[in-house]
Amino acid sequence: MQGVKLEILFEYSSISKPFIMKTSTIHHSAIFAKNLLHAHNELPQSEKIQLKGSGAEALEALFLGSRGTNASTMLEMLQLALKFHVEFRRDYFPQDPDYLNEAIQNSPSFQNTVSMMKEEYIKLLQQLQESGTFFSMRSIGHMLWDTTTPGILGYFAALLYNQNNVAAEASPVTTLLEMHVGNELCKLLGYEVTPIPTSSNDPVVTTKGITGWGHITCDGSVANLEGLWMARNLKFYPISVRAALQNEAALSCAKGFEVKLLSGESKPLITLDDWSLLNLPIDEILDIPNQISAQFDLDITVIGNAIANYTVQNLGYYEIFQNSMTEVKNVPVSFCSAARHYSWPKGAAILGIGSSNMRSIQVDEKVHMDINHLRSELEFCLENKIPVLNVVAIIGTTEESAVDPLVDILAVRDEFRRKGLEFAVHADAAWGGYFKTMLNSPDESDPRLFASIEESEIATLPMSEYVKLQYQNIQLADSITIDPHKSGYVPYPAGGLCYRNSAMRNLVSFTAPVVYHGGVDPTVGVYGVEGSKPGAAAAAVYFSHKVIRPNSTGYGRLSGACFFNAKRLYAALVCMNIENLPFFVVPLIPIPAIEQGKSEAEVQAQYEFIRDRIVIKTNEEIMADPEAFALFKELGGDQTIVTYLFNFYNADRSKNSDMAKVNQFNDAIYKMFSFKPYEDNTEDTEIVVTSSAFTRDGYGDVLVDSLRARIGVNNLPDSSINFIISTIMNPWLTNTVEGSFIPQLMEIMIKNISNCLSKLQSENFNPTPEN
Repeated sequence: MQGVKLEILFEYSSISKPFIMKTSTIHHSAIFAKNLLHAHNELPQSEKIQLKGSGAEALEALFLGSRGTNASTMLEMLQLALKFHVEFRRDYFPQDPDYLNEAIQNSPSFQNTVSMMKEEYIKLLQQLQESGTFFSMRSIGHMLWDTTTPGILGYFAALLYNQNNVAAEASPVTTLLEMHVGNELCKLLGYEVTPIPTSSNDPVVTTKGITGWGHITCDGSVANLEGLWMARNLKFYPISVRAALQNEAALSCAKGFEVKLLSGESKPLITLDDWSLLNLPIDEILDIPNQISAQFDLDITVIGNAIANYTVQNLGYYEIFQNSMTEVKNVPVSFCSAARHYSWPKGAAILGIGSSNMRSIQVDEKVHMDINHLRSELEFCLENKIPVLNVVAIIGTTEESAVDPLVDILAVRDEFRRKGLEFAVHADAAWGGYFKTMLNSPDESDPRLFASIEESEIATLPMSEYVKLQYQNIQLADSITIDPHKSGYVPYPAGGLCYRNSAMRNLVSFTAPVVYHGGVDPTVGVYGVEGSKPGAAAAAVYFSHKVIRPNSTGYGRLSGACFFNAKRLYAALVCMNIENLPFFVVPLIPIPAIEQGKSEAEVQAQYEFIRDRIVIKTNEEIMADPEAFALFKELGGDQTIVTYLFNFYNADRSKNSDMAKVNQFNDAIYKMFSFKPYEDNTEDTEIVVTSSAFTRDGYGDVLVDSLRARIGVNNLPDSSINFIISTIMNPWLTNTVEGSFIPQLMEIMIKNISNCLSKLQSENFNPTPEN
């Protein structure tokens, strides 16, 4: 590259020792300080699991490494991206002048500017070294870990071209990449898609039937907002069509247009009452423009423009209720579990639905939506003619990793459809969407295919049967949030939203309402909430998916390893309770013996079983032990977040019964194991966790009372319950080159928590306020 001078402002050490993955896990390592100290043992090479494809070390090539061991590969590829970009600039109308030449570059003012820029850049780099160490084995807190090398490289390469995916002319390459990514996400979740042409010479493929459509958003909150926006517009669309048929001369010939009701009966749309229009079948609503066009030979753009004059999107609620509806006057509601993300009530507020109309459904002890409570709320809406926009099934809550019973929610919808009540079902899989790759077949010819045991190898094994069932039916949801920048390991911002029926996107468009049924859109930027958005995000997801396929052989391996590691961490944590420690752990999800109400002796026996047959065994040994593995699969939460808290023993070994002291204890633990802005303590933080709180108002009596009983408290019944969160996104937590890191984590926890408790007790739980 003539004229291009690259100066690297950092040095890295090349590692000559090969970076070899060892699939052995605990290796009889130290678990609880001196109590469970065992000698380290290496598994023979023949006992290591060899993953199909590129061998056992294939996954290690996908990340920079916790010590930057793959820096040479990344640097080589980053330089390659810059080289191609410089050549792109040089080859574009090469006869044009430049504003630079060697004389300018050698001038004192130029050199001074470069020196200043380097100096300030080094300062920035030094500042950034106080960032959270989310690449580390010690980072077990947030929904954030290292990013994939392909994700970083794809983002960096596209960043050089600064494409804005708001319009195709501003992003002629990354718009197409986003279209491909949308299809990839849809297929990952089980939706049929329309193929995207790979070049201008490829024919546009039209498909019959319903196909899905997806796109990139900045995050899951915006995706959730868009999903709710779509559901709102969908609910009132038939009301708008009736008004248009009644008032628009352009549609005068279509006054006899008929639609099919939930009962299967067909009637002229213009004759239906408000309640019937608000509860037409979803796909029937979405096909109205096409059907009017086909039956009455009308241009679909003319139809869309006529209807647009009466939509809630254009008129707002007041006009719709005041002028287009005479019988139903109740504002619509949506339902989501009490463990919902805050983006749902926020989205309802933004859309004018009202945050109080995003109604909470109670949860059980496992933070699953209570189906009986949902049914009773829907019955109330039916009896009182309250329109229901959607019901949100959370496929991985962000603090407990709980998966709602989607299959039961869909069954309840079928039940209420027979009664005349229709609503959309949205799956909020922002966190948990990529875990479905554990089930996806390497045969990508049909997005509905699931991997066989032979194809999935160990990827699907740690997933419980309950969770597996929900993922096997997620493609039946009408819309799904999925965030590549969470369990897809790509850089921010890269959320995503997928629609089961691609026509849904037309309900959230601010351009001509053309329906692209089975065709390919000219752009993606006209749909959804955002305006400008980085094409680099689409490139990051695109390249990461190219290298790490979203099936059981790619992302499924990463997710499966994290499932294993989360359950192993859970097992190690709960076995603290049979050690002679001054405190004990209370996991949100108790061990099965406690959950089943077994005797104290049986509970003790199960703890010992977990310690002897799971904690100190390797993954291979656990899988070879049918009894141990059956229990292992049922340990902990639904996905890879471990939620827990600590209480302590009094001098007589009775449990502390003061809720205020429990909260103070857990707050102190959290502060000890977390980063603090503007404080130079990154290297002092031995483990990174995060925290939150359960409240009676937020989660309901069932969960709070059950948890309080296990904690052993008897006062402050309405107090919050503060807890610790450990999110396992590290596939190598039990697979470092030196074995498992969980024993060290346990030792660090026990040492620091014991010291923390001693300090609080010495201060009588009244610590001196910090300056």
